[in-house]
Amino acid sequence: MKINKTKIYYNKSNAWRFWALLLLLFSFAFTVNAQDTIKVQNHIIDNQIKNQIFKYPIAYTNPNIKDFTFTEVSYEHQQNEFARKRIANEINTYQFLAQGYFTTKSRWKLFGDLAIKKILEKNLGWVLSDDRAEEQEVIDPHYFYVPRKADWDNQVYALSGGFSKDITNHLSVAVKAKYGTEKFSRTLDARSQIINRNLGGEMQIGYQLTKNHKAFAFGNYAENQKDFNYTYNNTNLNLEIYPETYLRFNAGYGRILNSFRNNEGGFTYTYIDQVNKLGLGYTFSNKKTIITALYHKQNSNNIFYSSSYTLKANERLKLKTNSNHAEIFAMHKWNKKEIQSTLQYDQSDAKNFDTKSNGYNYTNSLNKINWTASLAQKSGSKIDYLVGLNLLYQQNEYDDVLATTHIKLNSLNTGIYTSKDFAFDKSKLNATASFNMYFPLPSKLDYYDTSGGTNARFFDEVILYDYAVNTTNYFASELRLQYSYPVKNNKTVVFFTNLKEKIALKKQTDYPVSINTNTTYWVQMGVQLNY
Repeated sequence: MKINKTKIYYNKSNAWRFWALLLLLFSFAFTVNAQDTIKVQNHIIDNQIKNQIFKYPIAYTNPNIKDFTFTEVSYEHQQNEFARKRIANEINTYQFLAQGYFTTKSRWKLFGDLAIKKILEKNLGWVLSDDRAEEQEVIDPHYFYVPRKADWDNQVYALSGGFSKDITNHLSVAVKAKYGTEKFSRTLDARSQIINRNLGGEMQIGYQLTKNHKAFAFGNYAENQKDFNYTYNNTNLNLEIYPETYLRFNAGYGRILNSFRNNEGGFTYTYIDQVNKLGLGYTFSNKKTIITALYHKQNSNNIFYSSSYTLKANERLKLKTNSNHAEIFAMHKWNKKEIQSTLQYDQSDAKNFDTKSNGYNYTNSLNKINWTASLAQKSGSKIDYLVGLNLLYQQNEYDDVLATTHIKLNSLNTGIYTSKDFAFDKSKLNATASFNMYFPLPSKLDYYDTSGGTNARFFDEVILYDYAVNTTNYFASELRLQYSYPVKNNKTVVFFTNLKEKIALKKQTDYPVSINTNTTYWVQMGVQLNY
């Protein structure tokens, strides 16, 4: 006999009136002198323009950008306390990063990124995929899991690059390509090993309408393949009488399948994610101002195969996602001052199809508005001051169509940041600080148990726990210190450290769940070579 029960939880808004920060952008005054060269630093002050240059190089074939190369080696320790489930209690990351931009004598602009990471995760439970809940309110709805926590040993390699060029007085072109591979290994029953390979390319074409105005179009295609297999040191642990290690499969957010097997009777599965994107844009640029506006539509088809063979007969689940992205970026320079502002809107809808039942069992609808703005004054490469703000508003909905879980999450994340250089004889010290406040807005969780109680633990320990975390106010702060010293051949050595923390401001008492509200913190240290 099944036990059906309905649980509804609400959360009231207690957002502060941080919307007044919006007035900051409109208080900036513009004057007329220009700097005709864009100098990019590996620093928060230039993150917005640097992201634009690498994402949309077609808009920057005319502006004069000073060549740069950044190389970095770092170590980061992350201690997760106040956090969602399906996140490791402790993460240690060792990484090498490199990034460069170079203009040849014939005006070809070459650019690229390289990242190599070693990630050690301790005590991660409830997920056997490579998805993590740190940046996602709800992770993709089809994956294996066991509640038992275990350590993971992961490796990540990512390489991307491309070029851009004005072919004629009117026609310009940019080409980008990326390749990556990842390996995730769990060290305890059930032992899973995941190997990801992704390859993609993008073409951007621009047409110079007049001296300062350009229209452009772009499109890309990428394909990611993930091989998943699992084994047991002790196969007896994969029995339902051992709930901590018995392998289960999430086929929708809250819908659990037991004894999900490979079509050939083995333990190997495959995911293929096919992504295509088409977009249009416009940019205005002169010696003191750059404005870019663009829109793109993206379709993703993530197919789960219950086999190592990616045949039509082995397709079991398909997560189809349609996304829309609109963006406006503006930068203006006058005297020693510089303003940058980025406004982004993202909307997506996804459905998870079960090919055996000829229907879909899960949907989500995500909406996000993100605005970042900063005002800085620079004397050469010295930052006299920087002040900035960011706002992130989200309105997301997740629905298990088989009436297990329905969640509405609305939130506002507001932040301010500042930075300043303190110059010495040859060297300088930079201090950067940021402060963020997260406010849950009116949200709701509906739960209807159709499992007869067999999946109640997943609801109590994952779904309800994450909902309580998502509807708890928190304060996050960050302090970054970096010491720069010039060496030979116009190179600069930079030693840096980052300290971050996330503090729950109010322990949830309105819901029948106890969450960990101890402080989550990050500590990072490393060295850069900039030239």
